[in-house]
Amino acid sequence: MPDQLRVSYSITMLALLVLMGSCKKEKPKQEEAQLYNKYCASCHLAPKIEELPKEVWEKSVLPAMVARMDVEGMYQDPNEVKPGFRPQITLKEWAQLENYIISNAPEKLETIQVPKADTLQSFTVKPYALDSQNGALITYVEFMNGENPLFFGDLTGNLSSFDYSEETTEQLYQGKTPVTWYSKKDSVEIISEVGILGPSELEKGKLTRKIGKDTTSLPNSFHRPVHTLLEDLNGDGKNEIVVSEFGNESGRLSLLTENESGQYDKKVLLNLPGAIRTVARDMDGDGKKDVVALMTQSNESITVFYQTDDLVFQAEKVLEFSPVYGTSWFELVDYNGDGLDDIITVQGDNADISYVNKPYHGMRIHLNNGDGTYSESYFYPLYGATRVVSRDYDQDGDLDFALISTFPNYMEFPELTFIYLENKDSENYVFSTNILEDPTLARWFLMDAADIDNDGDEDIVLSSLTLGFTPVPKVLSERWKESNVDIVVLENLLH
Repeated sequence: MPDQLRVSYSITMLALLVLMGSCKKEKPKQEEAQLYNKYCASCHLAPKIEELPKEVWEKSVLPAMVARMDVEGMYQDPNEVKPGFRPQITLKEWAQLENYIISNAPEKLETIQVPKADTLQSFTVKPYALDSQNGALITYVEFMNGENPLFFGDLTGNLSSFDYSEETTEQLYQGKTPVTWYSKKDSVEIISEVGILGPSELEKGKLTRKIGKDTTSLPNSFHRPVHTLLEDLNGDGKNEIVVSEFGNESGRLSLLTENESGQYDKKVLLNLPGAIRTVARDMDGDGKKDVVALMTQSNESITVFYQTDDLVFQAEKVLEFSPVYGTSWFELVDYNGDGLDDIITVQGDNADISYVNKPYHGMRIHLNNGDGTYSESYFYPLYGATRVVSRDYDQDGDLDFALISTFPNYMEFPELTFIYLENKDSENYVFSTNILEDPTLARWFLMDAADIDNDGDEDIVLSSLTLGFTPVPKVLSERWKESNVDIVVLENLLH
């Protein structure tokens, strides 16, 4: 064989060998990717591998995943195996899946680019102690119909009201477990107690109905209820109760309807954990009230329950998020003034197995496309964002946003615990960022807004819960332990 042909032949064979080798290497990668899509999306939207760093996958998420699977050939301690649906997987497949995730995960996540912030000037900060005990125990805060007084509940089962003008509190109810919500409509009051605060599969939650001085515990069982919606959904003069049973590995969204005997019949709208808030709104313009629900835990999503007939609902998921986002709250507002309800969400719950500062935490604006679908139009990054309250605080005709972070990056950005986004150019999403002069005065947990001083503008109330969710610098935990700041009123200086 001539030398030129021999060289050409050698090069060709070498290329074929490389190509064959590439095919052999590519096949298991394709198999592993298919395994990932199969098992990591069997219960929820599959997270992107790059959304978590290698160490978090290896030490936290993968051990939690395997505990939720039935691995053939692997001994699994029955005391550590999670209840409920458990996908079946072979030991070989699990090893492939684990290797695929770890080999593709980044060493660390990107860092949020923190916007320039100014000290808040348009509100006066007024802290208040609602009890004589140091540390804050507030588990529920809300204004009824946007008016004074402020209603609040705490870890001890106490439900009270705070009159801002008189600076006095009045106890309304004393339960046995943390109060998570209070609803009042006409003469009916509903008080929710979570039962067991930490993760649990026990249904120890409680709903109490008050009519005047008559107090009755509902006989139905509830799995860690965190929110109740008291609303006449079908216009028959009776209020239904939509209960967000957050649960743990199991949970549900439930509908209670009053029967002829005055008791409630319970119907499950969605048999999934993580229900955290509902809003009643006619979403399709047919004259019937629909229910919009936020589901968290692994199935992070916004679902609209369209009322097609008398208390008959058809569920349609309109937004879905990665299960590592930590979606915490939502609001329905008309951001762009087109007459349609848009959805504002915040993502930042970080008290779980994937604790790490995440660059995708923050606030998102999802514009209504007019056909029942929504598109994300804006993202404001904020580590640990957990609440948003949207109002026209400066009364210039557009929406501003108040945000709190329960899980900020205290080591690098301790000032980013509360953010006031003043809208400067609504169409182009231009906001000025404003922070508190003393941002670590307390650990902010809940928030609401109302004209608390009756001067014609919206004020903001922040509440604190100094429970040890996640690690914080010792200097802060000691400060909170020795101080007594339960709420802070941000009094609007507009009027």
